[in-house]
Amino acid sequence: MRRRAHVAKAASSDNLTMTAKIDDYLDRLGGPALLAWHRENGTAVPADEYVGLYRDQLLRGLDRTLVIYLDTNFWVRLRDAARGTGSAEATRLLQTLRTMVRRREALCVSQIYSLLEVGKQEEQSLRVTAELLDELTEGVAIASPDDLLRWECAQFVAATVKRDVTHGLCPWTKVGQIHKNELPALPGPATVAGAEAVLKAAIDSLWNLPFEYAFERLGWDTKNKLGFHIDDEVLANVEKRKAEQLAKGYTLEQVRASEFEQQVHAQLMPVATELLRTWHTARNFPEGLSALLRDQRTVGHTAVEQFKARSLGKLLPGLSIRTELYALYETDRNTKKPISSNDWFDSSHAAAALPYCDVFLTERNLAHKLRQMLKADVQYGCEVIGSLEEALARFPGA
Repeated sequence: MRRRAHVAKAASSDNLTMTAKIDDYLDRLGGPALLAWHRENGTAVPADEYVGLYRDQLLRGLDRTLVIYLDTNFWVRLRDAARGTGSAEATRLLQTLRTMVRRREALCVSQIYSLLEVGKQEEQSLRVTAELLDELTEGVAIASPDDLLRWECAQFVAATVKRDVTHGLCPWTKVGQIHKNELPALPGPATVAGAEAVLKAAIDSLWNLPFEYAFERLGWDTKNKLGFHIDDEVLANVEKRKAEQLAKGYTLEQVRASEFEQQVHAQLMPVATELLRTWHTARNFPEGLSALLRDQRTVGHTAVEQFKARSLGKLLPGLSIRTELYALYETDRNTKKPISSNDWFDSSHAAAALPYCDVFLTERNLAHKLRQMLKADVQYGCEVIGSLEEALARFPGA
């Protein structure tokens, strides 16, 4: 399938004066007992292999499980059902999902966008949501946007110029690393064995961190500390651009091609260049410096041309899905509603869910665009469901 094990980068420094900071860090994560255990028993496996064992186990479980992505709208409905204030349909869906997760028939997953949106709640409501997230996701999350971009870029490089640069990358993670897959660069201790013990204790703690603890560390004040919105000036510029494009009579094909090419230069190529430079440098440039430059040109040109020809398939899904949805918006002459932060979240949910999950539960309008207008559910092999009624028909009971 499309999941790969990931070995996180591990870093440490030899600074004995920072011992107090290490102890404080571990107290917050797993406590001194966990560190002591690794110092005594954990010397055989290096930290990078240790985190790889965790991810191997996660990926094996995902390969055998129906993976469901719920957008914020569905999490809110399930939260209300858990509080006893939801609709009968939402209560039935919650009962079904709970049963499926307990039986290991399904798993509901999240991403950083879910965290940002559910964080808009007040404490009591957020506590119920945190319990639900922990129960239905078991801490499993899609990797952060930056990590996903690297993974998808690496896959495209491997497919295009046959350079395997996917080592150490993965589209899956757990709550403790939902913001980034890298382990923290911890200070001290002086010995290699001591540094390895600290890192492995941190891996244990981060890998088993629940949502409830993460929100608790923020003092349940996520409404302020996780608040996110797009500046009004940015949104106004988008509206201005749309008006200009419509006035020029640009077609959907012209807009999608132009927008994707911009995203290739702004997002894809910096990452591709880094990955390719690392690959060639590690091998002492076996084909000369010109091979690196040739690979870069090939990757950029091929991405743009294949997107125009609609032949990317499942490659570069994040850039593609966002571009397709934005192009629909920019060329829509009928809607007068300006674009909002919620629209950005919708496209971000879709870009994370469609390539990596089996089912995507979202709102009706987005489901219509993905299914009827883009045929994205077919392209990425992910069922898109746009209402509670559809969800209950898909999961009639367990």
